[in-house]
Amino acid sequence: MYDIGANLTDAMFQGIYGNSRKHQVEVVETLLSGIDYKYRYKILSHVYFSFLPADLDQVIQRSFQNGLDKIIATSGTYAETLQSLELCSKYDNLYTTCGYHPTRCQEFAQNDENVLIEKMVDLLKNDKVIAIGELGLDYERQQFCSIDIQKRYFEFQLKNLTSNSMNRKPLFLHNRSSTQDLYEILNRYRENIVGGVIHSFDGTYDEAKLFLDLGYYIGINGCSMKSQENLDVIKQIPQDRILIETDSPWCGIKQSHASYRYVKTHYDSVKKEKWQENKMIKDRNEPTCIVQICEVIAAIHEENFDDLCDQIYQNTVKLFF
Repeated sequence: MYDIGANLTDAMFQGIYGNSRKHQVEVVETLLSGIDYKYRYKILSHVYFSFLPADLDQVIQRSFQNGLDKIIATSGTYAETLQSLELCSKYDNLYTTCGYHPTRCQEFAQNDENVLIEKMVDLLKNDKVIAIGELGLDYERQQFCSIDIQKRYFEFQLKNLTSNSMNRKPLFLHNRSSTQDLYEILNRYRENIVGGVIHSFDGTYDEAKLFLDLGYYIGINGCSMKSQENLDVIKQIPQDRILIETDSPWCGIKQSHASYRYVKTHYDSVKKEKWQENKMIKDRNEPTCIVQICEVIAAIHEENFDDLCDQIYQNTVKLFF
């Protein structure tokens, strides 16, 4: 299996949730157990952060131990691609993307856009960068970037990052309440684009068909399968056009989701405040959970699990590898 979308640079994998660190371990409590409370703060200020571990490497290693072949660590800025490439240098089967997320494309306006895009062109020459993205449109979060800015820099990236016929790579696309504009722009640049995936798809079948007819794959994760309506859409998507992702640490399948009843594989987890080595964190999704996505899709397609996984594997290789 491949996870085509994991946010491995997210702070949650460093033990940071919101603005606070949560991965306290028992050794801290043991160290402080005999210390007067009035002295604990001073001690904590010196030693506490040594015992608040990032567990990203454990997360990655656990996913490979549980059957994942490759992971694409999605990036949403130039800086994130650099971070991801540093991580990729440690793992042969880890890859990344290069592009600007629609909610973060203001960085183009705040810098010399031509210098920035040239840096991105250079990064795309790296064999570990296997897709352009995450880029696209997001009309649900215009507080970060206006629609006009989003459209301008989406097209700016397409013009500059897909024009090199010797080094063209597929697109990893973001779409939130922007289907018609996204479709029209992609259609306009279709001659330069070598395909791609609409990641975290949660729209209607009519919306999916627009992109399917342009040759795109549909990326499915837990957020794609919250409602019965979502499941009905996925059932209509051809198996040879489906890709799977976790979008971790987000988009896990929850008990309130319509898809949950089809999940067969469950994992032991602990609360983030009770972090333990080699334990998953409750409500923090990670690439290991990709098997759950396949279990749900196999159930609603009434397909043999292994056969479906093989088909999705082939789809992924065809697009990215």
